[in-house]
Amino acid sequence: MTLESFLERQEHVQNLSQFSQRLAGALGKCAPGPDQLRPALRAALSGECLQCGIRITGEELIELSQPAKTAESNPKIARLRQGYCARNHCDSYYYRLTFRTHPDLDWTRLLDSQTPPTAVEEETIKTTPGVGRRGLLGRLFVALAVASLLLLIRQWYLGGTIPLIREPENFQVDHLPPGRQTPE
Repeated sequence: MTLESFLERQEHVQNLSQFSQRLAGALGKCAPGPDQLRPALRAALSGECLQCGIRITGEELIELSQPAKTAESNPKIARLRQGYCARNHCDSYYYRLTFRTHPDLDWTRLLDSQTPPTAVEEETIKTTPGVGRRGLLGRLFVALAVASLLLLIRQWYLGGTIPLIREPENFQVDHLPPGRQTPE
């Protein structure tokens, strides 16, 4: 049994079309003829949805890079073009792409020649102040609001007073002298 070496890469579904276009361009420059490219892609390239597990082949990924036809013959490709998972009713955001070793393809050179959009997006996020904190602050605010609401409901349920909502009850007690009884 031989160990098969491979590379894995995670791509966002909405970036999959641009990734496949860049990959097709790099394959067009470096790869052998189309007769050898198709079997090599079938054997060496595949993708899998991280949530539902649906698989797409290397040929389908390269087909994704081509311009859309008027009547899409493959519904998986049509959904991927729209930025959705290939399986209907799956709301996954990421695909795991697997690049297996193949004698005709040098994946490290092909993938290094591309500039992944995620690196540019990460640089934009790093240079934009407060972008990463907005989500954290929003979640923190929601958590505090829910905790405050639960404490108010508990206080009201147990009969305690809630400032600004329920007025405190001011009872007045009449003290009777020790020898006097209450009138009947």
